[in-house]
Amino acid sequence: MTADNAKPGKNDHLAFYMDLVGHDILNNNQAVLGYLELILANPSSDKTVKNYAEKAFSHVRTSTLLVENEKRLMATMMLDKESLRPADIRAKLERSQGELSRFFPDKRVRVRLEQIPKDARALGNSAAEELIMNAMVSAVRLDPKEEVELRVNVAEAVFRGRPCWTVTIEEPNALLPPSLKGRDIKSVYLLDSSVAVKLSGLLFSKMIAEALGGDFDAYELPDAKDHVGAGFTITLRRADKK
Repeated sequence: MTADNAKPGKNDHLAFYMDLVGHDILNNNQAVLGYLELILANPSSDKTVKNYAEKAFSHVRTSTLLVENEKRLMATMMLDKESLRPADIRAKLERSQGELSRFFPDKRVRVRLEQIPKDARALGNSAAEELIMNAMVSAVRLDPKEEVELRVNVAEAVFRGRPCWTVTIEEPNALLPPSLKGRDIKSVYLLDSSVAVKLSGLLFSKMIAEALGGDFDAYELPDAKDHVGAGFTITLRRADKK
């Protein structure tokens, strides 16, 4: 049997099904977002209605992100790591505040870029950019307050013998889930699904980072008081050095 008439495998069927379902969900979510935007833009909408609309907007965007994450994960796991193209980490981080503000209209988000090399480019196509955004969204969601500030640093590192960049995202008011404190993110696999579902964004980040030949970790800040304050470290292979 030739490759042209070979029957698709189970993974191909699964990818096709997920693509169909994901497409429908994204279309439905986009319609809901359109109605919510009309409510927010309507000058006759009172403050209470707008507050509810902002919260609903954030939840629908989160739902959309989860579907996009599923599609991104399947596509990334099928990629050849050696064929990955460069992604501009610095440019993505510089755009992140505006993107997060649109994602969370009910919060005031500030991104403080503390140390970002000009030549910070990593192997990972658009998946590397989405990974960074997903981690930042997770950090904002872990802070119950309306005022959110993320501190971001990028530094050189070596991971498994290869030159890498580490992107560190810290949020002084984020509450790391108790089930993760002092444990690896992969411990999520051992949790009850009702608990693990709240950590899906972090688990996604771990899987994508590993698929790109890097890593992802979550930790409690060293100076955290009453367990308040969390950070994420994303490790990505450098595009300029192999």
